[in-house]
Amino acid sequence: MAYTTINKSTDYFNTTLRNGAYNNSGTTTDITVGFQPDLVWNKVRDRTGDHDLIDSVRGAGYTIKANLTNTQAGAANLTSFLSNGFQLTNNNDWSSTNTLVDWSWKAGGTASSNTDGSITSTVSANTVAGFSIVKYTGTGAIGTVGHGLGVAPKMIIAKGLAVDNNWIVYHSTVGNTKGLALQDTTDFTGSHLFNNTSPTSSVF
Repeated sequence: MAYTTINKSTDYFNTTLRNGAYNNSGTTTDITVGFQPDLVWNKVRDRTGDHDLIDSVRGAGYTIKANLTNTQAGAANLTSFLSNGFQLTNNNDWSSTNTLVDWSWKAGGTASSNTDGSITSTVSANTVAGFSIVKYTGTGAIGTVGHGLGVAPKMIIAKGLAVDNNWIVYHSTVGNTKGLALQDTTDFTGSHLFNNTSPTSSVF
């Protein structure tokens, strides 16, 4: 087996399958994933429902939906991140008869300010796993944003939190002149949102 700095992949990413935790008592349910996650993406599996993304940089209780262009919303069912998983408020979760999947990623824990780019960002970065969560405020002009990874990211998924607009996806195999809309089914299209410039080891 080739040498790797990650001997157990589930220390950094894990998938959990569960039933919904709904009841009217307002009690909570703890979901174990094996580490303290910084991003949880969950989806109901047996019926139509949105994809909810909750992360530690924006804070538990706020969600953005991967299948929609909507702005950030409050009242997500995930109310806190725990040392070994996350906590749900039952009366905001799906019915106990529903089945759900949670994909959980470990970034770098508490976020810190990053001034590598022309725009200061707030970053939680896991350089071992090559995964970071970045929050910043755009200026409406060309700029660079620090990502904290120390190597150029091969994939970037971006979404405006306060505006109703498309998700934007960059991938190195396609290049910096095209992008995908994550919530859409269309093919790669021309994209100027990364200024036709590939990310570096410090910024995008």
